[in-house]
Amino acid sequence: MRGRQREWSAVVTLLETADGGATLLLEGQAGMGKTRLLAEAGSAARARGLFVAASAVEELGQLIPMAPLFTAIAESPDLTEGPDLHTRLLEQLRSAMAARTPLLVTLDDLQWADTTTLMALRTLHGQLSALPVTWLLARTVTEGHHDIDSLFDILERHGARRITLPPLPPAATAELAADVLAADPDPDLLALAATTNGNPALLVELLRGLRDENCLDITAGTARLLTAGVPERLQASVRQLLSLLTPEAKHLVETAAVLGRSFQLDEVAELLGSAPALLLPPLEEAITAGVLVSDAETLTFQYEVLWRAVVSGLPPAVRQSLHRNPSHDSDVLTALRRGDLAGAAARAEAAYAALPHDTATALPHDTTAALPHDTTAALPHDTATALPHSTTTAQPHDTTTAQPHGATEARIRSEFLMAQVVEARDGAGPAMALVRHIYADPASARRLLAAEPVAAVWLVRLALAVGQRSFAERVAELAAELGAANPESPAAAHARGLLSSDSTALAHAARNATDPWYRASAAEDLGVLLSRTGERSDALRSLDEALAGYGDCGATRDEARVRRRMRRMGVRHRHWTNGAHPPSGWDSLTATELRVSLLVAQGWTNRQVAEQMFISVHTVAFHLRQVFRKLEIGSRVALARLAAELESDD
Repeated sequence: MRGRQREWSAVVTLLETADGGATLLLEGQAGMGKTRLLAEAGSAARARGLFVAASAVEELGQLIPMAPLFTAIAESPDLTEGPDLHTRLLEQLRSAMAARTPLLVTLDDLQWADTTTLMALRTLHGQLSALPVTWLLARTVTEGHHDIDSLFDILERHGARRITLPPLPPAATAELAADVLAADPDPDLLALAATTNGNPALLVELLRGLRDENCLDITAGTARLLTAGVPERLQASVRQLLSLLTPEAKHLVETAAVLGRSFQLDEVAELLGSAPALLLPPLEEAITAGVLVSDAETLTFQYEVLWRAVVSGLPPAVRQSLHRNPSHDSDVLTALRRGDLAGAAARAEAAYAALPHDTATALPHDTTAALPHDTTAALPHDTATALPHSTTTAQPHDTTTAQPHGATEARIRSEFLMAQVVEARDGAGPAMALVRHIYADPASARRLLAAEPVAAVWLVRLALAVGQRSFAERVAELAAELGAANPESPAAAHARGLLSSDSTALAHAARNATDPWYRASAAEDLGVLLSRTGERSDALRSLDEALAGYGDCGATRDEARVRRRMRRMGVRHRHWTNGAHPPSGWDSLTATELRVSLLVAQGWTNRQVAEQMFISVHTVAFHLRQVFRKLEIGSRVALARLAAELESDD
């Protein structure tokens, strides 16, 4: 009875006064050990010479009136037809109990009892009060069971003692873990055990699952955690629990899980495309089942490990599909990664403009302005390079005061996409102005990271670039929290690796990220870190992996950045092809020449093109001469005219 000394002392006192009859009421959340306590009490009562009448109420109710009471005394009810059936059944129960004194009656799960059983229990409690009949009654505290609430209140007013079983304290959790595993848990295992929030049943299920699925190394009397994921055994138990819910309540719980352990109803309603009022019935069902708890503003999964199990049971593709508009995101990111910043900006603005009027607000500045702007800010990926932008347009403002609290997910995601374009084009400062409110508003940050966990990586990188380490720490902490359902989350590891210069975390992200581009991004960050620490060969190996990964994704802009890094380390990669090209015209241009020509046609200087493509100014000039020769023109004006004609033809 680890951690239950107070409660067991109350049971012992109850049994010691059994000759005079007494009542002890036990209540608590599901899995807190009430059933175990009743079983131990029955054994102790028999050892003292008491008769024991024990029963538990079935959740789905009983066809036979007062069935749990008859089960306890091991008698069949007299159901012969006639008037006053309930009166006859009550008398049968009273006589049987009176003939078995001294008697301990233990009844478990009374929250499921029907009104007839509870009324009979109340009546028998009064009729047998002069006899040595002792009562030990237990119920799980959940919403919606008002009859048992009333019975416990009545019995307490008539002298019964009521005890609530609290969560196990940390010391008792460690002791129970040692009992289950026959070994002392190490600190990592204790930290995972703490996610059961002191629930003994969940703790035992978690530990047995970890042991049976070879997630522990138990040697020399110590149990060491090898893998911190949620074991399949526990996931199966949670799936069984959710299967008892209606489809609507189950869908609500699974959808809410991707938002984190705590969330708000309007967030779930937005994901489900439903009015919050329509979700109240399934929400009440989930609360009644003990899956969720609520306070004035927030809903929370009652146990962290339960939330982890729900999230772990959802395929990654399902988690993503609950959030994203893949067409908008993919179009913007594809254009951005291949270096078409004008196209990326146009697509991002179009997506933003398509938001409902109550969702979209004015962007901090005109993202399509086309006058030269010299940008010097640089991110760790060196993506903060110049794209023509007017310094006379409205200056970025602090959006912390401009954004309503709890901004909608659609607008948050749209602003995040736009900020990535602005950062690549104008630098970290203007990008931070656009998304500062996301850092400042935990609800907005949570929505974004729940929808797109890898957003944490970009946000950490941006915050570090502008010297806002506290912002980066906040995002990394939130990413770790949201990734707690999957302790090996590549996104959380990548963010932590950037923040703490942790090569192990970056290597984990580079190996395990599901998206090829993000694997390449983590490999690049790892290569940069290793080069800074003097591990040249390992750095080049990681950069090679990044280069190949970006190449597979068609991310030419990112390829160019990695090549520049490697050139600075004395390594050059051949990156042109000898495919057949006609001697003149647009089709005669190589991929690099085409990129140079399109940027120059937009009004960029050679230096700006060089910064954007991560090559030298001389290389830009060389490619531009080849473009002029192949297109049979002699000026930038002519190039701009031909580019405009090409775009209109498309």
